[in-house]
Amino acid sequence: MASQFSIVIIDQDKPSRDAIISSLKPYSESITLAGSVDNFTDGASAIEQNSPNVVFLGVDDIQKGIKDVEVITLMYPRVSVIACSSENSSEWILALMRAGAVEYLLRPIAQAELKNSLQKVGRFLLSAAPAEEPPDGRVIAVYNPIGGMGTTTVAVNLAAALATDGVRVALVDLNLDAGDVNTFLNVNPTYTLSSVTSNIGRLDANFLMSVMTRHASGPYVLTEPLEVDEAVSITPEQVHRILGFLRGIFDYVVVDCVGQLAGCNVTIFKDSHLVLFTTTLSLPALKNTKRYLSAMAEKGFGADRVKLVINRYLARADIQIRDAERVLSTSVYQAIPNGYSDVVDSINKGMPVVKLLPRSPITKAILDLAEHVKK
Repeated sequence: MASQFSIVIIDQDKPSRDAIISSLKPYSESITLAGSVDNFTDGASAIEQNSPNVVFLGVDDIQKGIKDVEVITLMYPRVSVIACSSENSSEWILALMRAGAVEYLLRPIAQAELKNSLQKVGRFLLSAAPAEEPPDGRVIAVYNPIGGMGTTTVAVNLAAALATDGVRVALVDLNLDAGDVNTFLNVNPTYTLSSVTSNIGRLDANFLMSVMTRHASGPYVLTEPLEVDEAVSITPEQVHRILGFLRGIFDYVVVDCVGQLAGCNVTIFKDSHLVLFTTTLSLPALKNTKRYLSAMAEKGFGADRVKLVINRYLARADIQIRDAERVLSTSVYQAIPNGYSDVVDSINKGMPVVKLLPRSPITKAILDLAEHVKK
């Protein structure tokens, strides 16, 4: 058996928990039982308090099991999850392994199988890299004060582009007046941003993860409130707390935001590493952009943080990038070509352009933007 490590058991099936505990008794010198509980909420608390190396997770509902595995592996990347179930199904095995489980054991668990699984995990733990500092994710705000400039298109596609293998990405709709992330991704989540703010007193990483929805394109999504009155009640302090928790969980937090340079938006910018100011090459848009870039600079959000993204770029338009750079006294960070039909197609299918149409010119531009953001 491998060197000393600890485990937590989360399984509503008591005979299954008892069987695992009994099978572990011969290895009490090398294995510590840090917790044995019958529900995920208590299990998450046990993981938080004891930092186990291994979690045995009982799975009786595949969708809940996938969600639970994803939450554990995302929040505690050093924890190895061993799924345990009575379901002898290749579909279940594949789904749970893809979600992040390292092993799948069939109930009733034979002692030999349990020992083999722990030996595999033990070898993994011995070869693992030293513990890292807690994650400190980068917050990327995508902003335009009046909307209609493609902030949601850029935010949704940037989040999907960043969400490659092993990269944890959150996409948060903080356009409190007229958010559209749920429409762009064709999601109808049970919980929204107001589910978090209305429970701000119990906010922690476990609760936050439980209300987020993972989209097929990769990011975990927190959508805008369903009701207008709910959006009005959201405060800058609540936004600050939410972004702080998200930074501790995800590598990147992409925020879609629109509206005046005040209130929650100022808080978002203060908490952001980058603000992608999205505009187009039209006279009214550039005039408004100039006003807001100046105002943002006066509030301390200068060119080191605020980057200009030109959306719907046409190479043969009357106004060119060099004209915009001269008028705005700032360089263009990224230009995204006009591709109306590609964007509409992606919205209708609920899948970002970067995933749906890998050869689209928009995809290439967004991937370039993602590379800039990573630097």
